[in-house]
Amino acid sequence: MAHGSPFLARRYSYQAQGFTLIELMGILAVAGILTAIAVPNYLAWAPRLKLSGAARQIATDLQLARAQAIAKNSSQAVTFDSSAGTYAWGSESRSLPSLFPGISISSASNTTFTPRGTATAVTITLTDGSNQKLVCVKTMGMVSIQDTTCS
Repeated sequence: MAHGSPFLARRYSYQAQGFTLIELMGILAVAGILTAIAVPNYLAWAPRLKLSGAARQIATDLQLARAQAIAKNSSQAVTFDSSAGTYAWGSESRSLPSLFPGISISSASNTTFTPRGTATAVTITLTDGSNQKLVCVKTMGMVSIQDTTCS
């Protein structure tokens, strides 16, 4: 047959498919190294994520209480119980230890939102034992989350 026949082209174009054992071992070694690097970083990062989540939860609930005070045209008091790790406003209440285990309210004062949206200024301090986050309520009713001080 001629050099350009389909029979010869098919016969010599065969290629093996799949991975060799050495290639698979190399992939597993790279995956193991990446895992060994990532896991300790994640374990150090996870408590801070939980603390930030708890701070965002409280800030969101404070903003909700403010919105309810404006919408209902009546004051909304938000009360904190630092020893139990709970807080409540209106008919709502939250238990921080059940939502975010290991996070506690180390200090908090009660605040009241008026129908005009203003509030009594307070600082709520959350801690996980080694880190802290501050939830700040300003007199104008604005709520923010800080790492060190409410300014």
